Amino acid sequence: MSTTSDHPHPPPHLASRVFRLDSWSEPTQAFDEMGAQTKRALLKVLPDDWSFDEKRVLDFGCGAARTLRHFLAEAERGELWGADIDAESIEWLKENLSPPLRPWQCAAWPPLGLEHCSFDLVWAISVFTHLTHNSLPWLLELHRLLRPGGYLIATYMGRSISELLAHEPWDEDKVGMNVLRHDQSWEAGGPAVLMSDWWVREHWGRAFEILDITHDMHHMSWPLMRKRDIDLTIQDIERPSDDPREQLALRHNIWQLQREIESMRVEQQMKLNELREGSERVLSEQRARSSEHEAVLAMQQDSLSWRITRPLRAARRLVRRRKDGSNPP
Repeated sequence: MSTTSDHPHPPPHLASRVFRLDSWSEPTQAFDEMGAQTKRALLKVLPDDWSFDEKRVLDFGCGAARTLRHFLAEAERGELWGADIDAESIEWLKENLSPPLRPWQCAAWPPLGLEHCSFDLVWAISVFTHLTHNSLPWLLELHRLLRPGGYLIATYMGRSISELLAHEPWDEDKVGMNVLRHDQSWEAGGPAVLMSDWWVREHWGRAFEILDITHDMHHMSWPLMRKRDIDLTIQDIERPSDDPREQLALRHNIWQLQREIESMRVEQQMKLNELREGSERVLSEQRARSSEHEAVLAMQQDSLSWRITRPLRAARRLVRRRKDGSNPP
């Protein structure tokens, strides 16, 4: 029986696209273990009677197959797809793990380009944790990709990571879909999106039946959702409910963003002060060196003048002695 270590591993820069591995003593082993942990979490969330046999499954946001590589045996019995925006990761998958996997490159916005109502299961691990304006469009696209009664597992974060990301204790009532670090580059991790259970049940629940939510696995919440056989628009999903927490969460997110802007302003001012102090220090050092050079140059010039005028001074002394000798007192 083959194991994941029997198959090619992506180069380090691809393996680290989702989670940095350069600080690990055994990066390849860490890559494998993280993928194995995700598989165990998925199997724990899926219904007890679930089988991959003859199923069509999609890993949305698969990267370089950190998770999918642990489903190669299942891919022989079913049809396992992996979609990602990163062209280099998808090309590596095509060259190294296809078949049995079926890689697919997607754009930043839907549609995905695969047949609607054709998948039995879609999972999106740590994807909606970073999507902002395109979050609900992608949720609706995954809904369309699923067959009636198909399952979606789309992790989100909040309760177990609020202290780290929002620097505040978790308060369910103040969080709906709260976006933090909205302009952070993808190289630095991208935006961070916090969600509460009540908001997911209210908004995602319009498209899906929320069967269960498992908390605090890998600092995320794992909902098992079944597709509702209903046609919806993005406006249908995003429309606020009458729950007063909708406005409370919106006001709190505005305050969070204002705090981030102020923090960025202070940080930028500190950097400017450091640059100014550094420039002043360099200028001061340059002035000191210039003064030293001028002093050395003056000494050199004095020394040169002294040497040049030495014969004149000697002649003056000789003339003076002769005059003193011819005119005795």
